[in-house]
Amino acid sequence: MNSKIVLFFQYMYKYFQVSLYFWLSLLKGVVVYSIVPTFCTLFLVLRDINKGEDEEKNKNVKLLFKHYYESFQMYKVTSFIYTFSMIILYTCLFFVNKQTNAFSLVLSILLIYFLVMVLLMLTYSTAFLAFKNMNVKDGNIHAFLAIIKNPINSVSILVIIILLFIAAGYNLAFFVVFGPFLYGLGVIFSLVKVLEIE
Repeated sequence: MNSKIVLFFQYMYKYFQVSLYFWLSLLKGVVVYSIVPTFCTLFLVLRDINKGEDEEKNKNVKLLFKHYYESFQMYKVTSFIYTFSMIILYTCLFFVNKQTNAFSLVLSILLIYFLVMVLLMLTYSTAFLAFKNMNVKDGNIHAFLAIIKNPINSVSILVIIILLFIAAGYNLAFFVVFGPFLYGLGVIFSLVKVLEIE
């Protein structure tokens, strides 16, 4: 029983480190240029921890993060496009919600739909880049098709994102510490069959 408790705390310690290095990696590229490399790295580091490969490779979380992040650094333009799209859509949604007419309601629904699609595309495409070693074009095409073909997986990822967004509103410290690794684990478990993750 004690060994299981020790194992649980060892995993939690590693997950907390994952969250720390996730935020540091995002800040390294001023978020705008690092969102894709950071998400790809998050998924691969969590996979390695879950499979025990971090201990097999004798690499701690910091070294794993550094190794994977460097291998995805070429996706700065893709990161910029995703980040810019989310900022524009969120800003437009903010100003449209200030209006009170029927047209603004329709526009709000459209903007929410596009924002959801961008978030899902970011999640799926980074997962395909990380686990399938695809290029950006193929990753985005497969991401778009996977969103449509796997509605249950897409809804589960969307629920995870919404719950973390709500958690950030209630307790920012909880979100900072738990958000990244919970999101990463949620995505990995949601897309195990889609990505054929071993």
